Amino acid sequence: MFVRRDAMKDCAYVSRMEAEFETEARCLVTGEPMHPAIEVPRDWRRMDDPRRWSIWWADAARFGQIHPRPDPEQIAGFYDIDAYYTHAERCNHDEEAEARAIGTIGKLLGSLAYRFEHGCEPTPEWWRSIIPGAERDGLEIGCGDGDRMRTFSPFLRHVRGVEPDPRAVRVARDERGLDVHEGTAELLPDAVKDRRYGLIVFTHVLEHTVDPVLSLQNARDLLADDGVMSIEVPNNGCEGARMMGEAWRWLDVPRHLNFFTPDSLQACAEAAGLTVRKVLYRGYVRQFMPDWITDEACIRAKLENREATQTDIDRQVRHSAKLLARTMLAPAGRKYDSVRILCSRN
Repeated sequence: MFVRRDAMKDCAYVSRMEAEFETEARCLVTGEPMHPAIEVPRDWRRMDDPRRWSIWWADAARFGQIHPRPDPEQIAGFYDIDAYYTHAERCNHDEEAEARAIGTIGKLLGSLAYRFEHGCEPTPEWWRSIIPGAERDGLEIGCGDGDRMRTFSPFLRHVRGVEPDPRAVRVARDERGLDVHEGTAELLPDAVKDRRYGLIVFTHVLEHTVDPVLSLQNARDLLADDGVMSIEVPNNGCEGARMMGEAWRWLDVPRHLNFFTPDSLQACAEAAGLTVRKVLYRGYVRQFMPDWITDEACIRAKLENREATQTDIDRQVRHSAKLLARTMLAPAGRKYDSVRILCSRN
């Protein structure tokens, strides 16, 4: 069959446009076009999975996301890890071995960093200071096995939790006696929708959601008029993230689907109809602790499909010394590994 050359060109053009459409990414927060920024060669926690992952970035929004987005069935499989922190089978670090591995210089880094730590840790006293009243109910979305719920529950009448991981839900209910329900931030269970809450908490959860704006909108609908919503995520605008790239400890691709900075976290909350009342930071000293230094050395090695050696750890200690020098007196947005915002309904 004879096909005209111009018709063949038209078909090629259509195919190319379809391919471009399929590969185009738009920011979930602002809708702006995004561009490829970081290539992650594998999931370092699941070495038998050979898939590569791409983080795309929106320059104006200062927000990143995995593209293309994995489907829900794939996402569930990312958490099928015995040592993942939401499970009962927690990973126990050998603290003495890690301290020996980083040596005297590595341990000195943590001591020096402590002198420059001014972050806002979510202590029981801090939770008590932000909760509007004792006779109120609380809700934690993405509560894991409920460990954190026990930190602020003494200051509330009752606390509920929502968690997508069925193993974590069983631990929270059966071993800790907590009121936890299986569900996601995008699809909250009906059991938690019967009231308004004085406190709603997202702690290192929003980065895992398929639709972060919808997740916050759903939570806003349940927040009391005078209630407080606390939202904390990894700070991808910090110097540690910039220096370590794909091997940054808090990147954790592909479990993390969204990559926030202080600006984009606030924009996401505002897009969901929330009013941001305060921006806080935490996580400085821990970036210089033995477990962090050895973990990042291990992550870097596993991304290269090998096991970490003492040479890797020594290199990471030198990297950490550079990070300390660059951040001791840096602005909070560059210094701390996590950012937290406090929001109200109006």
